[in-house]
Amino acid sequence: MSALVGADATPYLQRAAGAGLVTRLRGRLAVNGVVREVFSRPLGVGPAAGQLAAALGVDDLKVVARNLGLATKGRKADLLAAVEEFFLDMDNVHALVKRMPAATRAAVEEADRDGGQVRRYGGSGIAHRSRFTDRYRRVHPLDWAEEHGLVYRVTWEDYQLAGQVALAVREAGYRAPFQPQEPPVAWHTPEPESVRRDAQAQGIAVVGLLTALLDGAGREPLATVKAGGVGVRELTRTAKTLGVSVPVVRLLLAVAHEAGLADLDERVVPTAAYDRWLRLGLDQRLAVMLQAWRDLDYLPSAQTGPWVAQHHQNWSTHARLAVLRALGDRATADFEHAAQWIWWWQPLAFGGATTVRGLLDEAATLGVLGAGAVSPAGQALLAGTDIADAVGDLGEVARTARLQADLTAVVAGTPSPDLAELLGATAAVESRGTATTWRFSPATVRGAYDAGWTEQRLVRALRKIADGGLPQPLVYLLADVARRHGSVRVTPVASTLVSDDTALLAQICADKRLDKLSLRLLAPTVLASRATTADTMAALRKAGYAPRQQDADGRDVIEKTRRHRA
Repeated sequence: MSALVGADATPYLQRAAGAGLVTRLRGRLAVNGVVREVFSRPLGVGPAAGQLAAALGVDDLKVVARNLGLATKGRKADLLAAVEEFFLDMDNVHALVKRMPAATRAAVEEADRDGGQVRRYGGSGIAHRSRFTDRYRRVHPLDWAEEHGLVYRVTWEDYQLAGQVALAVREAGYRAPFQPQEPPVAWHTPEPESVRRDAQAQGIAVVGLLTALLDGAGREPLATVKAGGVGVRELTRTAKTLGVSVPVVRLLLAVAHEAGLADLDERVVPTAAYDRWLRLGLDQRLAVMLQAWRDLDYLPSAQTGPWVAQHHQNWSTHARLAVLRALGDRATADFEHAAQWIWWWQPLAFGGATTVRGLLDEAATLGVLGAGAVSPAGQALLAGTDIADAVGDLGEVARTARLQADLTAVVAGTPSPDLAELLGATAAVESRGTATTWRFSPATVRGAYDAGWTEQRLVRALRKIADGGLPQPLVYLLADVARRHGSVRVTPVASTLVSDDTALLAQICADKRLDKLSLRLLAPTVLASRATTADTMAALRKAGYAPRQQDADGRDVIEKTRRHRA
């Protein structure tokens, strides 16, 4: 044990024995059965060879025992005990590993990298009851390992690597993680007012971020991938637009989905519940988000342990609240060391310090933490009391903006839905935070005109929300873009009628029998039709006219009668 961890583990093993976590078995310390169930795959290795060998029949145990140089006579229990005793001595295991053929070692090392499990494709043609004795089987790198008790078949094609063997094939300098001393953390006593202010500022900011995210998805839904969820490219693009990191976007999408504010099935779009959420006060909006965060069924790390990963749907809520309880009434500015400390005290609750760090970052983003301590909202989550009441007054939503001469609009706090919609239609977000800044440009104003705004309507709407009036540069910009907007018009035309006889074209345009063509006079010698060339030709002929069809280059199209044959 001391060689495995690179330190003297005797005092700690004695303490574990005193607590009943390990027991002495045949002169060796063995992990208690209950603890073994909890730590089912310590160090990422599978069950010990003795546990796996128990599933073998007597004949197979004899083959393994003979290849290990052990006695092959006696009952199954005697054979199993001998095999188990052999593998408990790591010197025996290291010597056996050195004897492995190169191909077998490569297969065993690959199995260790894959968590101790390996699939043998193609089969071996060996019946299960006599897999060691069939002389006609095909040679496979796992054959030697199986015959010497290094791997054990768990299904017809799946094998499990013995735990001792997994440790023996690792690099010579491998050491198991061992931290007997409590990790140091720079704790300090939080100042309640600072905690409250910081948490409220974060709460206001994250409500604004979720609003911006779902408003954007309402205009242009986010694409999802076939496997489910939003792809990395779309997440990266959205994060850049919002000015945040990709993990924050993932958190916002997860919270929105859990709260029923967004649908993530085929694409990310807001739901009707989002419109109702927008009409709530800021404190109630944040409370909805915090409740959804508490109930999320994932942990923010792919490095959770197997036991936690198998139970994450039921365990994630407990893990989030466990982080808050662990902090208690302490505060720290060092989340990295705090995560190590929390995981050191409660390893089963999370599966890794990376998970704890992710939870701390999420809590800080949502205002569950403030100034490195549990905020009043976090305390309400723990106590199950009214979250909105604990959040406190976040102020009213902003209904006005300061429009500045540099063509920016600054909104302090969270903008109201109407204000955000107006500014979003006429300007682009430049920065977010406790205040949001939009910037007007010819392109953004043109987009507003394209959406149906006129210069007069836009000026009136901006005057209503302007705190201090409209700056002259913005007025000039609106007028300049309006003057150039629509100078070139594009209309759909399916076909045209061209003739030097302007009187004939005027007669055709006025002919009521051709109303379905929606003819328009583009020039004295050109008529536009919304119908296809074929339909226009047919309608003109039916009305008694004699049109002639031309192609796009102005050449006559020769119509040939098609002859049908069987």
